[in-house]
Amino acid sequence: MIMTQKDDLIQFISYFYQTKLIINLNVKKILEVGIGNKTASNYLKQRGLNVTTCDIDKRKEPDCVADIRQLPFKDNSFDAIMAYEVLEHLPWDNIDQVLEELKRVTKRYVVISIPYSSHHFEFIFKFPLMRKLIKRDFIDIFFRIPFPVRDIRGEYYHCWEIGRKSYPMQKFRKLLKKKFRIIGEVRPLLHSYHHFFILEKI
Repeated sequence: MIMTQKDDLIQFISYFYQTKLIINLNVKKILEVGIGNKTASNYLKQRGLNVTTCDIDKRKEPDCVADIRQLPFKDNSFDAIMAYEVLEHLPWDNIDQVLEELKRVTKRYVVISIPYSSHHFEFIFKFPLMRKLIKRDFIDIFFRIPFPVRDIRGEYYHCWEIGRKSYPMQKFRKLLKKKFRIIGEVRPLLHSYHHFFILEKI
């Protein structure tokens, strides 16, 4: 079954970060694994970047049909790989293998996003003349309540998520650091459920 995406304001906030974080890396040859509705890859292609798309679902018409656990590319084939909201669909026991495969195929960077379930509050304030007065466009106040969310149960299309009782953030960071240097983490404004990691191959 193909999951349908609701392209509302919140989803387009995620698209902004998906593309902006790649552009900031100043790379040219990119692999996107798990292509969704191709919004990110199409935008990057319009910016002149060389993007190859890969997905396990041939109905999405990617450039390459393959499983992220066994990518059909040579070592160091791409400057960067992006895999947004993909890893959580695989069993936790597969994630180390997936990270090793991403490390093998990239020359340098991997950018991923993972669902981060948490109890939190966010307030954004904006008022006239704010930029003139405080040199900022808005004020973002955000805090998480340090209490884990219960593990996924029953019929749910994710196998795991950061912030769930069995998958705290420190556990996922430890796994990443076995393969990569974490050079950045980004919490999108108004969409903290998608947590981004910018990784560099070690």
